[in-house]
This record gives sequence, C-alpha cells and structure tokens, in this order.
Amino acid sequence: MILTFLRAEVDSPRFGELVQRCLWMLRCNRTTIDNADLTDIQQNRIRKELLGCFRGYGKDAYLFRGFPQDTKWRRVSLETADLQRLLYAKEPSWIDFSDGTRLVSVGAKNALGRPMGQGAIAVARAVREGARLPPLIAAESECGALIIVEGATRATAYMLAQSSCVEAIVGTSTQMSRWAFY
Repeated sequence: MILTFLRAEVDSPRFGELVQRCLWMLRCNRTTIDNADLTDIQQNRIRKELLGCFRGYGKDAYLFRGFPQDTKWRRVSLETADLQRLLYAKEPSWIDFSDGTRLVSVGAKNALGRPMGQGAIAVARAVREGARLPPLIAAESECGALIIVEGATRATAYMLAQSSCVEAIVGTSTQMSRWAFY
C-alpha cells in the first residue's frame, strides 16, 4: 500500500513537490520509489517515513488521523457494481463536489460543470486512450462501502470513462470508523 501510494503521488501536480521535499529531508532519492525492492528492510522503512512525512502515515496525523494501525490490506479488482459504492473521503471539497452524497458517481456527473472536475476529465481521456494508472487505495466501511484514501481524481475519471475493471488496494479494520475521513 505504501509503495503504491507513493508512486501515485510522487509526480502528482498537487503533492509531487511535497514528496520531493520530504525525500530531501530524509536524505534519499526517488530510487526507493521508482526502483523499489520490497525485500529491503531499509527501503521499506524509508518509504514508511516518507508517507508519514507528507501524509501523516503511522503518525496519526493529516490524512491518516485516526487511521487504524491494525489495517489489513488486500489487492482487488473493482467491477462496475463496486465502483458505484465508492465514496470520497469525508473532506469538504469532495463532499461539495458530490452534492453532499460523497458518492464518486455523483462527482463524475458533476465533473463537466465544475472546475474541480477538470483533472478527472483529463485523466478519463487518458484512461480511454489506454493509460495505465496506479491502483486506487480505499478503506472498507462497516456497511461495505469503499472510501477513497488515495485516488479520488482517478476514481472520478474511471467513472467518467465507464471503466469496468479497476485495480485497488483495500484496507479493512474493525476500528476503521475512527478514521477522521471515514
């Protein structure tokens, strides 16, 4: 999950510069992301520190405030019915974008008429042209809904592109409702 998260954001217009700054602070370079060796304990430690630096992972801060330490992660393929259950994290701009529903499907319907949707429209175009994107990262709610942890713009784009099979990494914990963005 950590490596997927970093790969999704290292070049992002929104977080890329912050990732680069944290890499510099940790005195390392992109090799731990671009040429990752998951068997290397030192690299794994650096990647965890890096995600903690700019997103609060393992520090009970920022995006990961209240996120359960015992979360179990699994790789899944989301089909059309699963995509309909996707929710944005409980964050004001995404709540507004989805007309208060948090449903990614509603956000996709609103994308054409709102400035916030422009990124998703561009990504949807790339998806239709065959672009391969990092898996979404989601947390499973008690009722089975999937809440986007990382990849809200990509999730919206997948809805716009009418994708039928999307890779995701899904985290589960009996304590997930304690997450600040649940």
